[in-house]
Amino acid sequence: MRDLITSIDSTRLGFFKSILDEAGIACFIRNETTAQLTNIFIGPLQPTLCLVEDGDFEQASALLQPRQTEGACSSEEWLCTACKESNPASFEVCWKCQAVKNE
Repeated sequence: MRDLITSIDSTRLGFFKSILDEAGIACFIRNETTAQLTNIFIGPLQPTLCLVEDGDFEQASALLQPRQTEGACSSEEWLCTACKESNPASFEVCWKCQAVKNE
């Protein structure tokens, strides 16, 4: 097991996990539900995207690298053509119905 990305933004980690899942790279998000818990002696438990196989690190990093730049997405929300739900600009798949964003 190897840590890949730690972030307080669990939504972003979920998006990254979906990319790796689609590529067939086994992964999971550790501390996904405990991110809000704080222990005085340990500090916050931040969500971390972890790889099951250490050997997948290079491939996983290469897949996610283009998505890690903040300027890669516009600031405008988009409307899903399938269900008409509003989605954040950074989402490429509708959060409600999982339809792919039309450019």
